[in-house]
Amino acid sequence: MPGYETLFVRQSVPGPSEVAFYSVEWSKSANAVVRALQISGQQLWTTQLSSSVSPLSLHSVIPAVGEMTLNHQRINNLHDLFPNDPRFPTGSPPGISSLSLPIDGKSILVHDSGDNFGGLLLLERGRFRDSLVDLNPADGSESWRYRSEGRLNTNWTVNYHGDIGVVELLGVSPYGSLIVIDGHSGTVRFRIPFPDSSTTINGFRCKDPVYNVLKSTNQATFGSVFTSQDGNMYIQVGKHVELSDNHNCKPTQFLLDDTLSLLRVTPEGAFSWRVFQHVHADGDGGFHVQPRAFAGESIPDGFGGVLAAWTWVDPHKQPSDPLNVHIEARLTRLSDSGQRDFTLPMPFWTKGISSFFAENMVLAEGNQLYAINGPQLIRFDTQSGNVDWLRHPPTGEVKLLHSVAGGGVLVANAGRLVYFDAQGNGVPFPWTVAVPNPEDIGLVQTDLFDHSPAEPLALREAEGCWVVGNFIAVEDGAPHGHASLVYFAVQ
Repeated sequence: MPGYETLFVRQSVPGPSEVAFYSVEWSKSANAVVRALQISGQQLWTTQLSSSVSPLSLHSVIPAVGEMTLNHQRINNLHDLFPNDPRFPTGSPPGISSLSLPIDGKSILVHDSGDNFGGLLLLERGRFRDSLVDLNPADGSESWRYRSEGRLNTNWTVNYHGDIGVVELLGVSPYGSLIVIDGHSGTVRFRIPFPDSSTTINGFRCKDPVYNVLKSTNQATFGSVFTSQDGNMYIQVGKHVELSDNHNCKPTQFLLDDTLSLLRVTPEGAFSWRVFQHVHADGDGGFHVQPRAFAGESIPDGFGGVLAAWTWVDPHKQPSDPLNVHIEARLTRLSDSGQRDFTLPMPFWTKGISSFFAENMVLAEGNQLYAINGPQLIRFDTQSGNVDWLRHPPTGEVKLLHSVAGGGVLVANAGRLVYFDAQGNGVPFPWTVAVPNPEDIGLVQTDLFDHSPAEPLALREAEGCWVVGNFIAVEDGAPHGHASLVYFAVQ
């Protein structure tokens, strides 16, 4: 369409609909447009969304929620906490505009996926609250819209019944919950609240601790949610509690309790919690910092259990640690018979240490695990606990795409698609080539007549189709390309 560029493309779930792909297109001056296409590329329909979209909006981060109180009175800024300190003048609370949120009354598109009925799920982020929208594959109209009173995470799962499991954050306690939305109507079927985390200081201003309590309460940490072969949804949730007592300006006792749990929710809404990591410390005197566990990605282990990736942060650093803390990429295999904990040979799961990640693991044939942290790729045997091999390409970061027949894996690295076999031998696909933007994938081009080399296409993404050997891709925008939709076959 004139004035629009293709931003990303999504395959539809096979079904009675003729829609094969959804092309989401953006404009600098208008709301986003979705085009439904057949496998031949013929357009079935087009619809304009109520939200705008851009390459930047897809990186929108969900704002954290919580509150701080002093003697049960809400603290809005540092002046409320230290009213007589000239370093903290009277002022309004920090503006949320720094979070790149739209103006009131507008919304931006931040995430999408296929639903289980051939339609398209879209997450629209407003100034103060989010909406999840399901587009009808027949004509692009809204099948339903769930209007949250808060925020929805950009990671969700769709189970076999078409229901959607997603984390919702609200401005009141309990701040976080896993909600299960009916895939047919858009109504909430189940809500499982997460426990809040908190830090409490009794005697904050050296007075009677009963009447002088500073408390910070915030959301629990959480990882990615997925639906396993048994139809249940699983997600990691972390709760952190700190407590310090002070009398006459001197610390008298402390407590720390840090738990990492796996939440399981059945299709009928029954749920259970399983604590698989627990750090506890208490004693007299001042507070002593302790290790912490941060929730991460979870996937099926292939044997009816769960593989839970999480990050271990220990303040007691070792001489070889480049930071002031010791960080480990941990993995726990959970099953009905128990659990096994592993430490992987990677310094972290994500460079943000405790930041959210959901695309760092994939299972291959034989239920062997491939895992990345950006610069490294490993193959790990979850039964023996052995690392089969580790690769650290000098050409840049690795992105996992999918496992392939024979126990190998397909990754993207430095503009090329690379196949690694089970033995760790990497073979770049000859039809891909490095391009100026290292985030892109270069598609080799030749002249139609004399077959001489031509300028490669810089693809923002390339995804294997349901038809084996066929790919759907989006060409990068200016200055690297024309933001076109590309469908190609590999022979």
